[in-house]
Amino acid sequence: MPDSSADEAPIESPPAAKVAISKRRTFVNRLISTVCLLALLGIAFWSGQDWIYAVLWSILAIGALIEYFRLFPIRGFRRFRWQTYGVSIAFIVLLLAPFWGFKPAWYGELDGLAISLLVTLVVLERMRHPLEGFRTLDEIAATIFGFIYCVILFSFVPKLLMLPLTDVDGNPSAHYYLVFLVMVTKLTDMGAYAVGSLIGRDKMVPHVSPGKTWQGFGGAILFALIGSFSFYFLVGDKIPIITPIHAAVLAIILGLVAVLGDLAESILKRSLEVKDSGQLMPGIGGFLDLIDSVIFTAPLLYIYLLIFG
Repeated sequence: MPDSSADEAPIESPPAAKVAISKRRTFVNRLISTVCLLALLGIAFWSGQDWIYAVLWSILAIGALIEYFRLFPIRGFRRFRWQTYGVSIAFIVLLLAPFWGFKPAWYGELDGLAISLLVTLVVLERMRHPLEGFRTLDEIAATIFGFIYCVILFSFVPKLLMLPLTDVDGNPSAHYYLVFLVMVTKLTDMGAYAVGSLIGRDKMVPHVSPGKTWQGFGGAILFALIGSFSFYFLVGDKIPIITPIHAAVLAIILGLVAVLGDLAESILKRSLEVKDSGQLMPGIGGFLDLIDSVIFTAPLLYIYLLIFG
């Protein structure tokens, strides 16, 4: 009788040492990438020039949108990308106009107008091609979602900068709140990965992201609290809205939403069977991988400051 033991032998797993080295390398790469992002924000911060923030945000928003369309392997889902790019550029120009002293009366309706214009252009373009059943609606829905996800939600970053926020001496301080947002959000990402890699055992949502664990989630909230209180103790007089109670509350809710933002991109990438949206920075990936959490935390902090400011 032939020996079938070779066919039945289990596939060997990578040695534990190699897995540990890979995790450490990934953690170091993520740390370096996060430091680079904070360094870019620091350049804009210390320069005091609003146009630098505007340029950085515009590059990230358009870059994320381009990567979004590249994720789709089927050409039809990229059918309306040029209409989306055009509306996005027009939206960005008008959104940032107040930085240079121009603010039309209909500025408050800009988000809705942009979405309405894009829907109109998409429908007009789709009429030029034969209908394909549900696929037709899927293409339109994917296009509108990409615009809202990459541009509209992320636009709360410059909107936050336009809030009339001041420090205890009455000087403009919106830039400090933006640094607070990025610091807490990125430390949440770091905490989730660091703690999850070290002691992660219980899967959080394995059907969405197999690597996410409840231990990592706890690390995310812990690092968010550390980042929030560290920033408060360093420059508390620059962010008077954020008292110790607010620092704790914001750390928890921003941490929760940051994890949700990371999972939202995991849904996108897992559905389209891609690992990273791009290769912009080592250990993180592309534009979308870099800002996925901020896309969700920026609107939350904006609303929070409107309520308590």
